[in-house]
Amino acid sequence: MSLGSVLAARRGIRDLLDDSSPVDAPTAYYALFHPPERSVLFTELDDQGKTVAFVGRFQTGIDLFRPVVTLHAATPESTASLLNQALVVGRPYIVFAALNQLSMIGGSFSIQNQRILRIYSLNSARFQPQVNVMVEVKKAPDGKPRCEINANGQVQAVAGLNWQSPAFAEIYVHTEPAARQKGWGRSVVSTLTDLLLRDGIHPIYLVENGNEASQHLIESLGYVDTGSRQVYAETVYNGLPAIE
Repeated sequence: MSLGSVLAARRGIRDLLDDSSPVDAPTAYYALFHPPERSVLFTELDDQGKTVAFVGRFQTGIDLFRPVVTLHAATPESTASLLNQALVVGRPYIVFAALNQLSMIGGSFSIQNQRILRIYSLNSARFQPQVNVMVEVKKAPDGKPRCEINANGQVQAVAGLNWQSPAFAEIYVHTEPAARQKGWGRSVVSTLTDLLLRDGIHPIYLVENGNEASQHLIESLGYVDTGSRQVYAETVYNGLPAIE
């Protein structure tokens, strides 16, 4: 798909997604802002030429062998048609989309592993930066900010970005088991959150249902559950579902 075709498809998709909303931000990043040379978009138009549905396929660093697939559609029929254009039968993919889109894919995929993620958004009025002199601010290989705490020559806690759009960025955090219960995870997330706010970027955080420790960490910094859910599913594409 040519660069011009991707950009043209994105102009139509903008009417389907609110890229100023933290709820749409994860899907909007891939559909609208992921590098166009690693993006392929398939759209459905109505009689007036308006985009009414899309499926996107994206090469990412998450998994070099399983492209990310995201979508926004109103009916299983339109979803099945777009998926059939976008994907290869028998190939594995990562489906990453709003939870309400899961019912649209019908029998098109065999789902091998599925996680339902809460979308947390920072309430800046509740955020109080936590200063920890152990936190080092660095840059990841892709140039995005990364905050670390190192001890004994090893990274013990790290916070970075899964992706960043013009308005939003999704934070991740990891703390080594031996370094937990020290507040280091909270420290690196706090520093990264403060950096993003200074750059005019609104941070969000996705966390799996049931991960109470991670939910407590992010809530303690002023992030709030939006009530919306995102699905992350490891799948294999089966092709067009059988019509009963």
